[in-house]
Amino acid sequence: MKIFIVALALLSSNAVFAWGNNGHRVVGEIATRFLDVDVLVKAHKLLNGQSLAQVSTWPDEIKSEPATYQYTFNWHYTTWQTEDHDHSENDETTSTGFLLKSINEQLAVLRDPKATDVQKAFSLKFVVHLIGDIHMPLHVGNGTDQGGNFCKVTYMGQPTNLHAVWDEGMIDFLKLSFTELAKFVSEGKSVDDFSVIRSGTVVDWALESKNIVPTLYPADVIPSPEPMSIRTYCKKDVLAEEMPKLSYEYAYKFVPVMQKRLYAAGVRLAMLLNQNLK
Repeated sequence: MKIFIVALALLSSNAVFAWGNNGHRVVGEIATRFLDVDVLVKAHKLLNGQSLAQVSTWPDEIKSEPATYQYTFNWHYTTWQTEDHDHSENDETTSTGFLLKSINEQLAVLRDPKATDVQKAFSLKFVVHLIGDIHMPLHVGNGTDQGGNFCKVTYMGQPTNLHAVWDEGMIDFLKLSFTELAKFVSEGKSVDDFSVIRSGTVVDWALESKNIVPTLYPADVIPSPEPMSIRTYCKKDVLAEEMPKLSYEYAYKFVPVMQKRLYAAGVRLAMLLNQNLK
């Protein structure tokens, strides 16, 4: 048997992105539609005329400047162990990620009347992005496989990893622009749906993601001698025959889940900005 070599960037990358560019833009686009007029004006001014969709990807783009922004790199995720019932920012450490803490800290800056416009613009960009991140299930991971980045699969015949399937693969496969996808995921929502989505806290939304995570992993192609939490296709060297082949069946099952998470993120982002952007 020959070892199936996946593109080096896919196997060795330590970057953890959520939703990809279009997914984050969808969240920003949806949120814009629900902003109070005065909040929209404030955001527009702080961002020098840029939209929430435009700035939504900036916190990922600055990862190309680690000398300046490396301190923000672990803001994008939080590790919520499967066996843990409770989780809060007080449980977060450098190794687990600071997603919950970072959201709360950046919201505090938006509320602070003493914060400068530069500080608020920075925090606004991160709030837009991190609310997207917390709704991407694999950014509330179990800490064993870097949010699915170590889990090698094929998607629609192409070698990739489980995280990439979720951050870009399923979105890109729909062949919709971010404005089209924002409209698509917003259709058919009732007043009751809207009310339910707006309920809860940041921790509650993280719990939603945490509860989704175990359902996302396809079964081992070859049974693993390790515990189920360590899947055969999530180890260092993976043979071609060990990689789950994800295709239309996986998309049919999980694209609706992905769409619900994007819509919820947009609605909740607008709610937070309406409450905190002062």
